[in-house]
Amino acid sequence: MIKFFRKIRQNLLSEGKTGKYLKYAIGEIILVVIGILIALQINNWNNNRTNTIESNEFNKRLLAEVNGNIDLAIDKIEIIKSTLNSSKKILDLFNEPSNDKNLKSLDSLIYNIIEGVEIEFLAGTLSEGLNTGKVALIESDILKSKLYGLPANIEYVGKWDNNFSTYLYEIFQPFLYKNFNYRKMDNVYSNYDVGPSKFKNQHNKALLENEQFENLINNQFFQSNSQLEFHTNLKNEFETIKKLIEVELEIGK
Repeated sequence: MIKFFRKIRQNLLSEGKTGKYLKYAIGEIILVVIGILIALQINNWNNNRTNTIESNEFNKRLLAEVNGNIDLAIDKIEIIKSTLNSSKKILDLFNEPSNDKNLKSLDSLIYNIIEGVEIEFLAGTLSEGLNTGKVALIESDILKSKLYGLPANIEYVGKWDNNFSTYLYEIFQPFLYKNFNYRKMDNVYSNYDVGPSKFKNQHNKALLENEQFENLINNQFFQSNSQLEFHTNLKNEFETIKKLIEVELEIGK
């Protein structure tokens, strides 16, 4: 093809048709430019198509990860609600007449609140997207903004969980070790047969007359309320991100 066009130019020059030659040369340049533009457009189309495929594949994996985090958040919230409810019931026991039923229920309520739950949210796909720039391929600016801010939100909630766990393990449980009989409680409410305790002291009755214990339960009640608020907000953020990803996937079809 190149030889063909060269031969035309040579014939025009040899025949002295300079004007036609110039017009032909200009036309040839225009054709070359058009060819380049078409090639660039095809290349851009291929790149956009590749980016769309990669973005959709990433969004599908991200959606699965977000769904997993929503499930984890729901589980965490239910545990917090149970702890909150048990703490409130213990506080109510301080204002009720002391009887065998109340003293026995205290064991189950304490059993329900002495273990903190630290949930590690899933972040592998999001970290990959942030590190490789795949998040930047997402069309929605709102979704991108939320994904960029999500690690900080998760970290913030995690710090509150850590603070609560520190309170449980370093303050609340050490108090119980000195003022409460774990073996009696575990023998009834745990999955292990530890047998009855030989100590017959009325720890439960003493606890409900102990102001420090009331303060500790009161503190736990307020910390659980804060945990519930933070985890509920985080769950709502996950659910918003989920909806935005679903819209993004629908657009990318």
